[in-house]
Amino acid sequence: MLPALILMLMFGQKFYSDDPIVRDRDNQVDVTEIKKYKLNDQYDFFKLSFSSPGDRSMGPAANANTLGEVPASSWFQNRHGMSAMSLSELTKGPNTSNGPSNEAPWVIISAKTEGVTPGFRIRDARGDIYFVKFDPIENPEMSTAAEVISTKFFYAVGYNVPENYITFFKRDQLQIDDKAKISEEELDNLLKRVYRRRDGVYRAMASKLLDGSPVGPFQYFGTRPDDPNDIFPHENRRELRALRVFAAWLNHDDSRAINTLDMLVKEDGKRHVKHYLMDFGSTLGSGSTNPQKPRAGWEYLWDPKPAFLRMATLGLWDRSWVHVKYPKHPSIGNFEATYFDPEEWKPEYPNPAFLNMTNQDAYWAAKIVMSFSETDIRAIVRSGELSDPEDEEYLVQVLIERRNKIGATWLTRLSSFDEFELTDEGQLKFEHLASYYDFKRRPECQLSWFRFNNKTGEREPISEFQPKNYEGYSVAVISSTEGEVDVYVRTMAGKSQIVGVDRK
Repeated sequence: MLPALILMLMFGQKFYSDDPIVRDRDNQVDVTEIKKYKLNDQYDFFKLSFSSPGDRSMGPAANANTLGEVPASSWFQNRHGMSAMSLSELTKGPNTSNGPSNEAPWVIISAKTEGVTPGFRIRDARGDIYFVKFDPIENPEMSTAAEVISTKFFYAVGYNVPENYITFFKRDQLQIDDKAKISEEELDNLLKRVYRRRDGVYRAMASKLLDGSPVGPFQYFGTRPDDPNDIFPHENRRELRALRVFAAWLNHDDSRAINTLDMLVKEDGKRHVKHYLMDFGSTLGSGSTNPQKPRAGWEYLWDPKPAFLRMATLGLWDRSWVHVKYPKHPSIGNFEATYFDPEEWKPEYPNPAFLNMTNQDAYWAAKIVMSFSETDIRAIVRSGELSDPEDEEYLVQVLIERRNKIGATWLTRLSSFDEFELTDEGQLKFEHLASYYDFKRRPECQLSWFRFNNKTGEREPISEFQPKNYEGYSVAVISSTEGEVDVYVRTMAGKSQIVGVDRK
């Protein structure tokens, strides 16, 4: 990495008047022409498994601001990690109502009768449209709970997600629209393939139709050429790189392009693309139609190294996940924390953004994961409406243990002096996150102040920082055995503001 002084001489001043940027205004250019994009899942698998698209230089995140945070944008809104959400906000998530109206009928306007995941689209009494999905017969509550719980977590982290609801109905509530390509007999056959309670009530997950017009999924590399607001290569966006940490926590092994969706929306008279994560049925211990496969999170679908190792050792070496034991919780599926390794976790197949994740990206994500307290986690898990208290408790404990492993892994790679505050008198206050969470002992540190030349990068030592006696930029250097953290301060008219953090 080039020294800061050389970088500044090459590229100009370090800070600008609008730093730190809190909002990326990627909705300013009116999107007048855009084509609906279709993605072939098989092609995506082969392309990412056998080639390396995108920028793989693993440089700094392109869209992080000078504080290392992700500005609000059409991709991400930093929520719980920036300002703690209330329990009611966490359990509500993106939802704007209580789900489909209980008033009959639910009018089926289209259906998916083939394949392994049956479902249908309904219009309720309010005229709202939902896609309805079910649990497998052998694992009641598993898929619907996983989808709703993970939706709430990803929303609280900051991603755009659909409104997903646990809902209940009886067969006589359903009515088929004249234009729907499904018969009463086909509907009955569909419902025979999903779980139904003894009282005849079906439990389902209802996902509300998103606002706007769908224009296809986004890729985890490159940019969308017909979106003038899409300027940062996706593999270099911090929120997409660090999604690997959140996906590992919730075991979202299906985190690939096919489970994303771009929507063309109109706000303030302009159209722009809003980017969503979708389909969380394959998270936690659920694999949508079955419990997660024991391999999930451990290996890619095509992962030659373990296969060759087993062949080379004539079967003496075997994959570690083969020996993992999962407790029997039909409504949870296969989900555990004892063998979970945050650094080794993998999705179904290579994700260019995940592969570009740096320690700085992971540190940012780990802070957000650790911001979820046990009370927060319990509240969100409860929204999955699991009927067995033991299953609910098991899921809570696994999420807590996986959270702690993520924190212990990624908050100890860099110096974790953080949560900086500056008093009016110029005293810099901070916390040491790794010791705060009991991952390691707090190291001794030294704090040194310097005047900072924003144009040249030159530093001049000062004995103490006195904001009332100085205009311009200063930098506090916190040194310890963990490394160095530089905290930059801008003082104008006697008022000081922290404008940058460099973690080395």
